[in-house]
Amino acid sequence: MIIATWGDETDRRDACQYLEDRVVGDSEGVFWNMKCISPTTIPVPDILHTVHLGMLKHVMDWLMSFLEQYSRIDKFYQLRAMMPPYSGLA
Repeated sequence: MIIATWGDETDRRDACQYLEDRVVGDSEGVFWNMKCISPTTIPVPDILHTVHLGMLKHVMDWLMSFLEQYSRIDKFYQLRAMMPPYSGLA
């Protein structure tokens, strides 16, 4: 959860509710706890990483709902099982 450094508890709750109402996650990004990185020097990769994860989750959720709605989820799993493994992934 994002910890605000200013404002009182009501302000923090209101801010979290504002984000939640707009379906914006309030979880920490991958770079936030790295001791070798200052938050003021590298916000862009963290923001891009967090946005990318959110977009990927949204697209996959939408795709799975779409495939289930049109009874194509089984075909998707069959095709996925036939694909060879990607050589770049360990």
